[in-house]
Amino acid sequence: MQADKNHAKNAFFPLILFSMVILFPVSLAAQRAALASLEVAAAPVWSQPLGDVVLGRPYLQAESAVVAESRGTISSFYMTGTALWTFDPQVPVAPFLARSYEGAVYLSDNSGVFRAINRVSRELWRVDLGAPISFSPVVGWDGRVFIPVQSQLFCRTAAGHSLWSIDLTSPVAIAPALDRAGNLVSVLENRDFVRVSPFSAVERIRLDQMPMLIASMKEGNDDVYVMLYPNGSAEKITHNAGAARGNRLSRGSFPSLPAAPASAAAAVLSAGGGNTFAVTLRDGRVLLIDVAGRTLWTGDSHEASQERGSGNLSSDQAAMVFDERGIYSISTRGTTGFAPDGRRRFIHRFPEASSIPAFSDEGILYVCGTDRQLYAFRIDSRPRTVPRSRFYGPDPEGSYGLGNPPPSPWANDSDRFMEFQQTRMHAMIESAINSGQIGENEPAYVAYLMEMIGFFLNDPHYSRVRPRVMPTQQIEYIRLLGRMGSRESVPYFWTIFDRIEEPAVKAASAEAIGSIGVDPNGNTFVAFSFYLAANNPNRDLQLLMSATSTIAALCRFSGPPLSGEGIVLLRYFSNLTWAPNVIRTQIRNELEALFREGLDRVIQ
Repeated sequence: MQADKNHAKNAFFPLILFSMVILFPVSLAAQRAALASLEVAAAPVWSQPLGDVVLGRPYLQAESAVVAESRGTISSFYMTGTALWTFDPQVPVAPFLARSYEGAVYLSDNSGVFRAINRVSRELWRVDLGAPISFSPVVGWDGRVFIPVQSQLFCRTAAGHSLWSIDLTSPVAIAPALDRAGNLVSVLENRDFVRVSPFSAVERIRLDQMPMLIASMKEGNDDVYVMLYPNGSAEKITHNAGAARGNRLSRGSFPSLPAAPASAAAAVLSAGGGNTFAVTLRDGRVLLIDVAGRTLWTGDSHEASQERGSGNLSSDQAAMVFDERGIYSISTRGTTGFAPDGRRRFIHRFPEASSIPAFSDEGILYVCGTDRQLYAFRIDSRPRTVPRSRFYGPDPEGSYGLGNPPPSPWANDSDRFMEFQQTRMHAMIESAINSGQIGENEPAYVAYLMEMIGFFLNDPHYSRVRPRVMPTQQIEYIRLLGRMGSRESVPYFWTIFDRIEEPAVKAASAEAIGSIGVDPNGNTFVAFSFYLAANNPNRDLQLLMSATSTIAALCRFSGPPLSGEGIVLLRYFSNLTWAPNVIRTQIRNELEALFREGLDRVIQ
């Protein structure tokens, strides 16, 4: 029996050897096949011819893409492939665009004329900045636009009104971007790292060398910025809001990267609190790093030599997206998607693009080919899950507090309701607005105007016979607040519209929303539908005309699909039997103008 056992044992070893020789290569092949199965060989879901090569990347918002062709033409396409519009400024344009939350496009030509155009290519406003932009404008949380021009930084409302402009004393060297608190951060040619608040306050600190990339994060209550340098070294800049002004930025050490970086992206707040960032190295590796500098995981992208990539990626070929869906490493040759835990989900390759592709909230990759074609690839079935407005894309990541600001410096002034004080404050705020230099006073001015306009909101005993602020002055204050143009103020105007009984003040609130130009949720249309219904006894011609002008302004700024609902409402107004014929004729004329501008267009 022992002999049988030995014989069986001796026979078992050749079997193990056979398995190692024959099956182990099979196992390796299976592993390679499993990795290869991650590769997505999807054909484009659609393509559209372009008039010329696109050098800048596509710019996405409102379920559509906009590209700037080399010859200067700007073209827009819906996510299903429908060509929406083409805008030709007749002069060459800089390949640096931006898009608002409502889908407006901001661009500059090479002479320095800066334009805003809506979703049907109608020019909304323009301003001559004196020189062309060298980086893309940045849209703030409340719709304001930050425009970098050499060493200057301009801030304008979505409707084009100037809020402030400053000279940073040295030209901008790194593309400005919003940090996790909605401030603008960049590095200047003199190596100053600068942090500019939405209201023009500047903090700066000098660096020893010029970084390549900036990753903005949160560490407790502090804003943190990781400088990534071309040689792979890094350092951390911390902003301490409790320190004295001018000394709030401090430098600190941060672990170096294992190789030089090519692109980076910090997590949005919906993807883990904003305390991690991802970086693609030049050799194609992707790392997830936390705010303390710990590497949480490492993976290979399509650019790694192990994945048949070049292993030598330059910064002008790469970009990253990091949101609640995961991490996407994008280059001019392909895209790799990672789950938040580091699991590689897919690889997608395509022929060399003329510019860095852009990845949308709907999971579509827009690629500009060297063959003058725009290609759209559906590479991910996961749309973003963040809150979205009724008509457009995701809501802003945060708020500047202009919808409900802290009490103004004049909140406890016992004389603030005196006529002479109101006259003085009105003149001071109007002068600041007219100068285009509201700057750091903006939150205080907004708070004061809201306190004065809505003095009755928290006073159940206020007298309509002797109001503390007369309707004529309320109207003037409303107009000033509307000119400041923050979309965060729109709900406040809804409140005044609903709670005030004076028709002229109600009408002014409606007009202010039109001057701001945006109403992402369409609440204004709902309010007008109720107050101007055929069976509503509160029939007011002034409100009807104010509503008409406001609806037309919103239609022109935002375009479809909001304009479609606005046109339906104006048609209803034009048939109100209680309105005089002359008023209904004016409404029909406004309708015809909207039709001529193509604002009735249905996007599909």
